[in-house]
Amino acid sequence: MDELRRPEATTRLMYRIVCWGSGLTILAVVAYGLVSSALYASGGVLDVGATLVNVEFPFPFLAKPVTYLSVASVTFFYSGLRLYQNHVAAWSQVTLSVVQLFSLVVAFASAYEVLYNFMLWGAYFTTGLVNNLINNPNLVSGPGPTPWNLVFATKMFASLFVISGYTVYFLRRIHQVRGFREPN
Repeated sequence: MDELRRPEATTRLMYRIVCWGSGLTILAVVAYGLVSSALYASGGVLDVGATLVNVEFPFPFLAKPVTYLSVASVTFFYSGLRLYQNHVAAWSQVTLSVVQLFSLVVAFASAYEVLYNFMLWGAYFTTGLVNNLINNPNLVSGPGPTPWNLVFATKMFASLFVISGYTVYFLRRIHQVRGFREPN
């Protein structure tokens, strides 16, 4: 147990490395997505996120850039929050409560979007089966003036749900440690 508590500097270094690595991954994937979307959109309608879903990198069947983006987003947020948790804990009770309420609303909205995307996917696949069409799940886009690729949207909203859910939990822990009472 003593070894787990002792290396505070080592733990901070690990979080810094993870934060920088995931931040650079986010920048690289977003830059790739923007450049490839600009090239892709010149031929017609822009399908938001399709360029991050239709490529497998670095080897086929390993992972898609959207997977790297969603995982890097969660690890970047978590490691950044762990690095600056004492700064966040120093915020006023009102600020913490407002951020916690906002995070709860974002968690609800992102959970709804994930469920909606899965429902939409199911409807598209059912329609494809009934009409004897072969559907590629990577090519399915949601309806709307700017279609979103459902793989992209689902992974990003799932990441947002995890980030906002953890924020609610983290801020609740700060409330408990500081001894805040519930409002009457």
